[in-house]
Amino acid sequence: MFGLMAAVLAAALLVGLGAHAMMSHPSSCPAPVVAHVAVSSEFVPVASRLGSYFNSQHKMRGGHCEQVAIEAAAPASVATALAGGAAGGGTGDRRAPAVDAWIPDSQLWVDIARSTSGGAKRVPATGPVLARTALLIAMPRTAAARLPAFGSSVGWDFLLPQSAGGPSAALGLNVQFPDPTQTSTGLSTLIEFRNMLGYGRPARFALARFAFTVQVVPGTQGGNSLVSLDKPPSRGGAANPVTITTEQAALQYDTTHPQQPLAVRYPAQGSTELTFPYLVTTTSRPAASVAKDFGGVLRSDYATALVRFEGFRTSTGRAGHWPAGYGLKRHEPKLLPEPGPGKPAAALRAWHGMSLGERLLALNDVSSSMAFKPVPGGPSLEQMLGHAASLGIARFPDSTQMGLWAFASHLPGGSSYKQLVPLGPLPSSFGLVTRRQAIVHLAGTAVTVPNAGAALYRSILAAYKQMVATYQPQHANAVIVLTAGVDSPRDDISSASLLKELKSLYNRSKPVNVVVIMLGRAGNFEVMRQIAAATNGKAYDITSPPQIRRVFFHAMGRRICQPHCPPGR
Repeated sequence: MFGLMAAVLAAALLVGLGAHAMMSHPSSCPAPVVAHVAVSSEFVPVASRLGSYFNSQHKMRGGHCEQVAIEAAAPASVATALAGGAAGGGTGDRRAPAVDAWIPDSQLWVDIARSTSGGAKRVPATGPVLARTALLIAMPRTAAARLPAFGSSVGWDFLLPQSAGGPSAALGLNVQFPDPTQTSTGLSTLIEFRNMLGYGRPARFALARFAFTVQVVPGTQGGNSLVSLDKPPSRGGAANPVTITTEQAALQYDTTHPQQPLAVRYPAQGSTELTFPYLVTTTSRPAASVAKDFGGVLRSDYATALVRFEGFRTSTGRAGHWPAGYGLKRHEPKLLPEPGPGKPAAALRAWHGMSLGERLLALNDVSSSMAFKPVPGGPSLEQMLGHAASLGIARFPDSTQMGLWAFASHLPGGSSYKQLVPLGPLPSSFGLVTRRQAIVHLAGTAVTVPNAGAALYRSILAAYKQMVATYQPQHANAVIVLTAGVDSPRDDISSASLLKELKSLYNRSKPVNVVVIMLGRAGNFEVMRQIAAATNGKAYDITSPPQIRRVFFHAMGRRICQPHCPPGR
């Protein structure tokens, strides 16, 4: 009965305060000891009011006044700082504030903060949960009305592309995926996808398809992607935006968009839940005492009322007076088990591997072997290479750096290989066109050199040395060899010599991979496989241009397990 009365009084107080919310910075008091509390942005309204209330009490301990300072800080940044042993956890270029206590929006970031020995010593494994909010799939109600598929039951796979087990591409879905490196919503979803898809080769293949077909939305206030739903679809883009968000964010969105509310669905397999634990992280005894006393206020009946007023569930899962329609549930939805230790960090490593910028040197075969037609009357290997190049290059983002070489035993000038386009960003200018356009054009119009062998091994070695010498971290550095796989010049180095050189040059801390795409059946694919394997790369045999799609996604998927991919996988 007392708890109910406290909730009613607190709600009335909130309405009365209106825009005159109390500041949570320390107020004037003698010789204050201040505990700095880093708080996930969506929980700041609750923490600020409680901080102001705590500071107004001027509680004394050991002759000092206890005060708290509430600072909004992205949980991902705080987790990184704490894992690295730093005392700060803010975002941006300014110096991060001290973190004496922490309220992240998920236990996931706690696990990441504790992933190092220093972080494990400083950050408790658990803390009292202050609030909860479940994940749900959301669309603008107008878009959902057009899609019978967004009916009473929608699963996690609704966000996946059709090729990875998702709904039909005819639905025109534009998946807005919260960046998992910045948001708990995105990271939780990524972990669930990995649980659902599995961890073998097909799973990596499917996850790569997902990563390269969604629109990744940077973390915004509250770490949700709903602001992206306000934007009209790009010209020629999918017309039906869909995203993953939280109950609390959906409620806030509907409040600020009364004419454009959301339709939401809890994933049919079960939702995951974001929890807001309170963790004392300081090694200072005075600051720790203040933080612990503030923890008592955070768990009070007054705090519980504030939590419900702001659209969260309480620590016990109790919701506020939510609107009953359009998919939100006041009773707690079916929840999936929490991920085990290590899964958040593993999911981030997988995503980071697929998100590395590309730095690629394409090495195109223009020897006479490329004039061969595997099927009488069909395209030549040279034509297949041009088609494969146009399909493949179109899939690389503008952040990709790429260059193009051609090779044969005797090119004009007496060399066995020649640079056609130097390495650089695909959207940058190259003459009157972009580098992307130039590479597609030159790869598609290359003319084979009559009666010329390939000088394959010498050309691969030269290209590999070039990429090793100009290696760039934070990029996936690779040599892409498109060839018939036939090496004929007598003056070329042997395959054994090439393998010895590649094994000597390969550095696991600065990896440059060789990826071989052998066109047709005339070459020795086993040798191509050995050449790629010497650099932890992969060889593919292609007999039709559309197979380049499989090569692309498989190569992206291999980044998840690099540098420990099983041989041949």
